[in-house]
Amino acid sequence: MVRAIQNSDEHSPSKVGEPFTVETATATLPLVRRIVADMERLHKTVQRQRERLSVIDQLQDSTDQPEYQEELADIRGSMQGEEQQFEACVRELNALGVEPHIPFNASVDFPAVINRRAVCLCWHPGDDGVEYWHEMGEPASARRKLEKQVTR
Repeated sequence: MVRAIQNSDEHSPSKVGEPFTVETATATLPLVRRIVADMERLHKTVQRQRERLSVIDQLQDSTDQPEYQEELADIRGSMQGEEQQFEACVRELNALGVEPHIPFNASVDFPAVINRRAVCLCWHPGDDGVEYWHEMGEPASARRKLEKQVTR
């Protein structure tokens, strides 16, 4: 039986390095949602650019022409900038004490303690709130629903 520990005296987000509670993880969700939305947009854009480059790179005859070289340089430069923005989002989440799932699937983990065990509270953009957990090192697909009854 797994129950998340909730500290009713603490209404602010967890300090970095301290375990999250359901309450403190939920308090960070407005900011986490915005960061993850940016990450999703950047991730999709980079994936599209990689696909474009893959197709263009297969067209050997056209990639040697100067006008294509300029376009390829623009795509690569744009992709590099968006990858840097994505990494900045990861750092921003890390500064909050939150870990995105890598490879990126928009899920994030909040390190927590449940039944005296170090675990992760888990949130995905389709979730209403922080309602799931999984063992440290497990993928988001292994997450389980938290029980409604919360212990102190």
